[in-house]
Amino acid sequence: MKKVKEFFSHISLDCMAACLYFLCMPYTIVTTPFGSLLKVITFPVAGILLLKLFLGKTKPLQFNSVHLVYTIYIIISFCGLFMLRIDESVTFITDMMLSYVVIMLVTMRSYNKYEKELIDSTWIVVGIICIWLCLTSNNMINEFENRTVIYIFGFTEDPNQFCAYYIMPTMVAMKRIVQKRKTMPLYALMIILTLYAILKTGSRGGLLGVLIGVVSFIIFGTKSIKAKLGTMIVGVLTGVLVVTVVFPLLPADIQDRFTVENVASNGGSGRTEIWEYLIKYTGESPGRMLHGSGMLSTYPIMEANRSAGGAFVLSRMAHNQFIQVFTDQGLIGLLGFLALIFVCVFRNIKKEPYIMSAFVSVLSFSLSLTMYVFKPYLNIMMMCAMDFNDKDSEKNEMSDDKKSIQKIKTAI
Repeated sequence: MKKVKEFFSHISLDCMAACLYFLCMPYTIVTTPFGSLLKVITFPVAGILLLKLFLGKTKPLQFNSVHLVYTIYIIISFCGLFMLRIDESVTFITDMMLSYVVIMLVTMRSYNKYEKELIDSTWIVVGIICIWLCLTSNNMINEFENRTVIYIFGFTEDPNQFCAYYIMPTMVAMKRIVQKRKTMPLYALMIILTLYAILKTGSRGGLLGVLIGVVSFIIFGTKSIKAKLGTMIVGVLTGVLVVTVVFPLLPADIQDRFTVENVASNGGSGRTEIWEYLIKYTGESPGRMLHGSGMLSTYPIMEANRSAGGAFVLSRMAHNQFIQVFTDQGLIGLLGFLALIFVCVFRNIKKEPYIMSAFVSVLSFSLSLTMYVFKPYLNIMMMCAMDFNDKDSEKNEMSDDKKSIQKIKTAI
């Protein structure tokens, strides 16, 4: 208990607010009279950070390349409203702006090694919550498919999107395994249960995305050849265990979804048909290619093509962030999005390879999902923008935090 008290004596109010925000990520789909549950949490979190910003004297603000490029991209996105202004695009831009404010408030301050440890542990808790939600769910998509559907407080989450919640927890677990923590077997078990949970949802993109992140971490997150080989061996053994023991426990129709023949036969559940149409549509006009057709222009575009049937009847999104950006914002927006990817990856590739690997993983999800306001994408980008300083003077921080809290109480 003394160690716990000592640990939290180094934790700032800023960090606790950020951890609360991360912890509530799985509850994005839960709707309240005031919006999603996460959005309801966002306002007090932003309020705490704003009060701390103006009333606190902890540390100077930190700005980096991610902040700069993301600010430019948000401006480009906002300008899209001048070309197309529908209810959906206005809602999306509003949500993007709110997320931008939170991202900036959380990431423009530096966090010490204790706070970094707490943030990582928060992601582990998120992973445990998601595993529990999936393993305890007995709901199926329909009588013909045994894919598990996740219900959170009565609200249904898309299986592919739900799998993205596992990205950051898996990367933190991988990091702690490489660090040879005493609890290493528990993190290995967590990864196995995560893979089983993903398999239960039948999400091929989810499985591939998480595995791409794991491979990326093995390549960039382990320094010595010995560590790389050791991690690869553990990974292979885990894979064999999942294939030989876990996979056979799944219903036959889910097992069939992961065969090469099944993937090739359905064209990614109709996604390839959508992609081809949107690329062709945008390429027909130089103006569309340059600046796009406006934010969420796929809504009216695909609505007008409903007569084509198939995926055009069931969806109004591109189900691919790169094609979505190209259709909505043209080459200007696509270049902004690619620049954001570049700074997020190369800012962390050496310094925080587990965060970089998480970003690579979420990018693989972007090949089958539209992610403007997708919380795993935004939260992992937030991690990419964070500054961690292991040499901070925690005593001075806490002294300033106590003064800040007193000022906040006085202001209230």
